[in-house]
Amino acid sequence: MEADDILMRVKSSDEPPHGWVILPLVRRQVMTGIAGWVFGIFMGLGLFIAVALTVIPSNYKQGTAAAIFTSILLAILLFIGLGSLWATYVDTRRLMDADRHLIVITPDDFVKQEGNKVIRVPLMNVRHVTARGVPPPDRTPSRESAIRQVPSVGENMSSMIFGRNIMRTGSSSGPRFRLRRMRTPTTLAFLDTRTDTEVIVATDKAFGDPFTIAALLKQYAASAQNIA
Repeated sequence: MEADDILMRVKSSDEPPHGWVILPLVRRQVMTGIAGWVFGIFMGLGLFIAVALTVIPSNYKQGTAAAIFTSILLAILLFIGLGSLWATYVDTRRLMDADRHLIVITPDDFVKQEGNKVIRVPLMNVRHVTARGVPPPDRTPSRESAIRQVPSVGENMSSMIFGRNIMRTGSSSGPRFRLRRMRTPTTLAFLDTRTDTEVIVATDKAFGDPFTIAALLKQYAASAQNIA
């Protein structure tokens, strides 16, 4: 089945086909993330302006060491502010187009839609499913609906300063999964053996707990490959 056919079948039915995992974008989590980024804008740019007014030009008259330290500090604050501004823009666009952000795992295929971009990988070609980070205990997949935790402002700011790869976090007819602790991976990816390229499944918690998604994807891929 082609990716467009899979997506059309999911969106045209109130109930997912038997054995399919449907993971829509969780608006509440994206909105919470946006709130954190907005805080980052005010904190980063606000501190940048305050520090700049305080240390310029005096610190640049006190020698090379003071000038370098001041420049690094101002660069970090500016990076936080502008980076948060960009992340707010990206997440706002994603939220406004939430219906076109979706992950579907069928017994035969993995499909991900991000706006106009659609990725389909047969489960036969899915290898090395990797959730980067330190997993919390008890990540057994569950098909029961549950409440997902959301990223905190601290998480958003930490990921802004150190990078998502170091810190990283609606209603629908598909399964939803419980996130029990905040220590989750920064990215979830797998190898597509058709091209030997990495496919990024998630870089935050917008589709749910990455470790739970990884466990499900491993189960489905192993089942498809064992049957074949």
